[in-house]
Amino acid sequence: MARSARGQASRNIINPQSVRRGNPLEFFRETISELRKAVWPTKEETARLSVYVIILSAFIGAILAGLDYAFSQTFGRFVLG
Repeated sequence: MARSARGQASRNIINPQSVRRGNPLEFFRETISELRKAVWPTKEETARLSVYVIILSAFIGAILAGLDYAFSQTFGRFVLG
């Protein structure tokens, strides 16, 4: 059973020489087409979510600063003595 699974995995490897390169112009056309299909947030949503990110970053930064201070005090007292 393991032998067939290993054989199947080796057949799924893509040979770099067999990959066809596309036209760069076509790539950009398809990219623009996909970006037009995307649903973009409104200015209000963007502003609200940006505020959430800033608040969460400040909160996590404060926690990490507190842990850094606690560990540096502990290290200074017990290790450096």
